[in-house]
Amino acid sequence: MAKPDRKVLLQNAIEVTSPLRSWKLLVQDVVEKQPRHFTLADVLRYEDELRAAYPLNRFVGAKIRQSLQVLRDQGVLRFHGGGRYERLDAPATFSPLIDATLAEGYSSRAQIARIVIETWAEMNLYCLRCTRDALARLPANMPVADFACISCDARYQLKAKDGRIGSTLIGASYATTIGAVREGAMPVYILAEFDGRGASVVYADALPGSLIDEPRIIARKPLSPNARRAVWQGCIINVDGIPRVPIVEPAGADRADVRRRWGELHPS
Repeated sequence: MAKPDRKVLLQNAIEVTSPLRSWKLLVQDVVEKQPRHFTLADVLRYEDELRAAYPLNRFVGAKIRQSLQVLRDQGVLRFHGGGRYERLDAPATFSPLIDATLAEGYSSRAQIARIVIETWAEMNLYCLRCTRDALARLPANMPVADFACISCDARYQLKAKDGRIGSTLIGASYATTIGAVREGAMPVYILAEFDGRGASVVYADALPGSLIDEPRIIARKPLSPNARRAVWQGCIINVDGIPRVPIVEPAGADRADVRRRWGELHPS
């Protein structure tokens, strides 16, 4: 076996240990290896590698966090809370992966799915009407919509299922939904089909809420007078036959092409 070139080894050692490589630059190198959306845990996986640059430093974790703060202050990163970051210098990328650890401590499958899928949507969905590459999550219990575009105010409602979505959707309050139809305020419906075991979103379609008319809104039986939300009446939405635009599929979906197809289906 050939001996390693001593000059190469020396040069590598100089590059790693040179005082010119500040903590910010070292951490920035790690950040540039990450996708557009990443977490603090993703960066901390490089802790041993960074420790090799400053072997006498006993506070590597603190230096990493400090350097991430500097990158935030300099406009390289955006912090989304909960250890989640966004690279502002990276082109928009898409990840089908969902993170079940976000719902640790919850036992209800419905709650787990809601937390995991809504977080996935917040990190991956983008506006179909304009060029904004992120949607803002609306406050809980907002009628009809879950997300909005802060640039053009387009509204989105997320419907997700572990498995295939059929021809009907569980809607919100019957009165609220009928009112939205009459006012032309129905949102874009994002229908996401995920694989819980594989921890990924497999398919997702965008469906224009503007194509949903009153006959498609089917009233459900009101809750009993003894129920917590007594007399509340929900609805079912029949979406059979309404055209859709795929935004997630196994072969991948280019967002420019998705927006073009959406514009053809639903001109602004």
